[in-house]
Amino acid sequence: MSSRRLVIAGLVAAASLPALAQQQNQAIPQSTTPQPAETQANPALGRNAQERQQRTQQGGAPQDTQTPARQGQANSAPAAMGQQQSQVDRQYVQQVLALSTVSLQQSNFAHSKAQNPRVKQFADFEIGEQNLLTDIMHSFADPNATASTTQGARQSAATAPELPQKDSEAMERLSKAQPGDAFDRDYVALQIQGHQDLLKLQESYLKQGSGNRETANVARLASGQIKEHLTLLQDIQKELGK
Repeated sequence: MSSRRLVIAGLVAAASLPALAQQQNQAIPQSTTPQPAETQANPALGRNAQERQQRTQQGGAPQDTQTPARQGQANSAPAAMGQQQSQVDRQYVQQVLALSTVSLQQSNFAHSKAQNPRVKQFADFEIGEQNLLTDIMHSFADPNATASTTQGARQSAATAPELPQKDSEAMERLSKAQPGDAFDRDYVALQIQGHQDLLKLQESYLKQGSGNRETANVARLASGQIKEHLTLLQDIQKELGK
């Protein structure tokens, strides 16, 4: 009932506006000497608003009607947005390269040590995919090849990624492990975790909407491929037994 009352009250208020406006117009005395409409100032606007209105009528640019503070904000907005995009792109490229390096190295170990045929086959797929992804990320360092890539992305693509300690320890563990079922299970579990982290990274980057065409396209393509790999890895994990 209360919501219906609110709706009805709103409709009544809207219907009464034309009548109220008509009454107000009748109450305002009209000038006996007509003036051209484009030169008349609206007295209801106030002095500052009248000045802005006059500047606009005289052909001034839209920004002429803004306060100096707002003009400064408008001028600095593109630069601030560019810096923010550059920072977002830099972090994205760094994190992709780090996760890709870890997955690639783990798969290189699995290529030579995996005993299960499906695990070995997946490792080969992953080696090819991560090599390609790494090449694409490094290509951002060339501004001629990717003209719209931000400075942050180019700088990160030209810098070796820093690997988290847990990932470095996992790679060392796989490098020392003996071939067998335990190795296969450990490799698949690490790949599932790595792919989940990589998928979250793509989704987070796309939500931020950096505006960088190249990296955004990579993130979209990578998301679909990562989901397919996760499904495949989970099937293999069930086959191996946790």
